[in-house]
Amino acid sequence: MSGFQESIKNFDKIRDYMRQFFLYGFKVRTEFQDKSPRTYDNERRRIENYLAPYIHGEYTAKGKQVSIRINPKHIFSNPLYAAWKSKSFTDRDLLLHFFLLDLLFEGQVLSPSKLCDQISLKYGETLDVQTVRLKCREYEKLGILCSVKEGKSLSYKLASPLAFEKPGPLREHLLTAVKFCSEAMPFGFVGNTLLDREFLHNDRFCFKHGFLVHTLEDEILLRILSAMRERRYIRFVNHSSRSGLQTTLFGLPLKIFVSTRTGRRYLCLYFEPRRRFNCLRLDCISQVEALEFCPGYEDLQKKLSKNLPNCWGVSFGGRSRMETLCLKLQIDEKTESYLLNRLKREGRGGEILRICENTFLYTGTFYDANEMLNWVKTFTGRILDVQCSNVEAQNKLTADLDILYRMYADRGANENA
Repeated sequence: MSGFQESIKNFDKIRDYMRQFFLYGFKVRTEFQDKSPRTYDNERRRIENYLAPYIHGEYTAKGKQVSIRINPKHIFSNPLYAAWKSKSFTDRDLLLHFFLLDLLFEGQVLSPSKLCDQISLKYGETLDVQTVRLKCREYEKLGILCSVKEGKSLSYKLASPLAFEKPGPLREHLLTAVKFCSEAMPFGFVGNTLLDREFLHNDRFCFKHGFLVHTLEDEILLRILSAMRERRYIRFVNHSSRSGLQTTLFGLPLKIFVSTRTGRRYLCLYFEPRRRFNCLRLDCISQVEALEFCPGYEDLQKKLSKNLPNCWGVSFGGRSRMETLCLKLQIDEKTESYLLNRLKREGRGGEILRICENTFLYTGTFYDANEMLNWVKTFTGRILDVQCSNVEAQNKLTADLDILYRMYADRGANENA
């Protein structure tokens, strides 16, 4: 019987476990139905090994719910990076790693056959030449080694140090930039790894609103950005967060959107059969495969740029392409001028009309009025009237406001009594 292994071989699997059972913290062991309970226990133990200080468990009517609790204000490094640092390897892989670095440390240039001879003489280990050659090629791709052609064969040496590895004033500035990028930018794990090489950590920057979960999507994001750079179509699997169904889709990736409110990231694609743009949540995408080149990529990007001003969020609308929402507000012009500034700043170019003293009408036309509702609700208490061409969106908004009014009206009546 095979024992428990801490290393990760399939990151898509660990990403899904982290999201469903730990980041959200809603599910329990009995709700896991994809594989056996032992599989769940192994993945749970693996995650708990990485994130032991942040694991929280509580018992509910359904059973024990395990979740990750992290306050971004109290940490300087994303603890989820630990999931990337676990890799499966054999004993020979580990030995060969240190053999190669030791033999090439003084600047020597050696061929795979000479490396094999030196390993046998110096360390008493007999290795196949092809094994050493493949490891050298792998390390060349990783930037650890450089190849030098000598006649018809290739020899290898250690790669030159990076700019920040050389002593000097530039090094400190570069490392400060790396500390910031490791926590604030996509693919922050790269910066975190560079700091590990220098035996350093981020000790300068702390973020009030940090979206730590983004690192779980970076592998998918890298494949998508690579396809975008090469102007290629992609085929991928989309997991519906509502129905739980998995669908294989085909489209042309054009842009990545990031919500400033929730931090959620979206992939904007062009679907040729429908001849429409659409946005999908990045955390619901897996198994991205780059396909053929698209000759009209720039034209579609220009078309997307023309459509973006009509988007309130990431929706390009349904059957009705454009929807208009009119919001009548009561705003005290003398004491609440900041609300007028909000309308101008956050209204996405909508028209603001002064009807009479302290009464204003905001009119916005976008693809999907449903995306405006949360913003409209922030003016609760000053809304005099709402009219929308999307009747369902209007009814939803008025129903929510009615519930809110009854809830607070009943509370006020009880307090007065």
